[in-house]
Amino acid sequence: MDSATGKSAIGGPTREHSYPGAQAFLTGSSQAMYMIWDGIRAVDYLLSRKEVDPGRIGITGRSGGGTQSAYIAAFDERIYAAAPENYLTNYRRLLETIGPQDAEQNLFNILSRGLDHPDFLIVRAPKPALMITTTNDMFSIQGAIETENEVSVIYKSYGIPENFSRIEDVAGHASTLKNREAMYAFFRKHLNNPGSTKDQETKILSPEELKVTPAGQVSTSLKSETVFSINKRLAEKLETNLNDQRKDQAGFLPEAVKSAKILSGYIEPGKIEQPVFTGTIVRESYSIEKYFIRGEGDYVIPYLLFRPNKSGTEAAIYLHPSGKSADTQPGGEVEKLVTKGIMVLVPDIIGTGETGPGNLKGDAYFQGVSHNLWYAAMICGRSLAGIRAGDVVRLAILLKTCHGINRVTGFAKGEMSPVLLHAAAFSPLIEKVTLSDPSPSYLSIVKERIYAPSLIMNSVPGALEKYDLPDLINAIKPREIVIIQ
Repeated sequence: MDSATGKSAIGGPTREHSYPGAQAFLTGSSQAMYMIWDGIRAVDYLLSRKEVDPGRIGITGRSGGGTQSAYIAAFDERIYAAAPENYLTNYRRLLETIGPQDAEQNLFNILSRGLDHPDFLIVRAPKPALMITTTNDMFSIQGAIETENEVSVIYKSYGIPENFSRIEDVAGHASTLKNREAMYAFFRKHLNNPGSTKDQETKILSPEELKVTPAGQVSTSLKSETVFSINKRLAEKLETNLNDQRKDQAGFLPEAVKSAKILSGYIEPGKIEQPVFTGTIVRESYSIEKYFIRGEGDYVIPYLLFRPNKSGTEAAIYLHPSGKSADTQPGGEVEKLVTKGIMVLVPDIIGTGETGPGNLKGDAYFQGVSHNLWYAAMICGRSLAGIRAGDVVRLAILLKTCHGINRVTGFAKGEMSPVLLHAAAFSPLIEKVTLSDPSPSYLSIVKERIYAPSLIMNSVPGALEKYDLPDLINAIKPREIVIIQ
């Protein structure tokens, strides 16, 4: 909450989840973990009341509540009946449509660990479960149907197929009369609840009546913990642990680089294809050749090759957050390097320039950057930094094999500095690293309540359990490193 305006400093409830949620991923944690734990504590409270039957606990919720009801029911065996609404689909259809949504809906490396949406229901079987869905929901109805088919097989194997079902209505991301009454009937049957299953008029509590504290903000009124403060404390513990390991640099650094490869999802470049030449621009003391080369996957890396008229055998890979259209004008930073006789390769690393940033904005879109895209890499056990580092190493190999270069150096501006650091730590081909206004350490992102959202895009989920950016700098030594503030 911004004390000056009385409004959210981040903007909107889903962003309120995703902003600290990204910080939690850096420590190997998640926003979902805290919400699941709070849900479990809510069950603890219910069971402390004498009027509550511990054998008749149910849970339901729609949208974000559907997420929480699916997760909490999967984690807490005391919940007997669960009816998640407008959430469950499957990751195949989710990635084909709207993509991963806010941080609370993503578990750390979930796909790389072999889990999917059906598993949240499968682990509960044969306890009663109802999927509440709508045909025009933003969460793919086809994915919901496929999840239903997968889960129903498990319930049939238990011999209790009637304990699982799916209800569907024609609507968008919304609650409908048909679905509500199906939910009432589900809980009446499985929790042995009395009363009608028909929708009835209910007096809704006023905003003032809903407040638990006078201000309506528990964290400020009770001076309680937040996801940020808890995660910051976790990061400090991880920092202490890393500092103990750093005392033995000879043993720590190789392990840190090994961990960075795994956590970032780095894939060593294979065979380098021949670049495709598309044209030349001639300037006074150099020429600019235009090429593209195949990247790691089904995409290309467009790049400009600034070739001095009197070219030597040194080349620099120049990384800019805005891609190859930046700093390449006459008199710009790239030209300064070229006039020194250095060949300069300026790429549109995937997600920049001609290759990005893409159409996926999602509900965690901050100041022009999509955290939802970062989540998509994370759930697969990868990172944008690791994919991009692989392509930088690919370009370094290209310079040596296709452009006759003996010495390759790297230059990175701003948010691209983690990409170059990872690439140089992973490959000895990059003999010198220059960082201009580099990104701060991952630890500093986690320690700041308000941070620049763009810094997340080239950070590595879970990194702080094993390493940080300064460790990569130490791993690159004794190769030359220049930092320009």
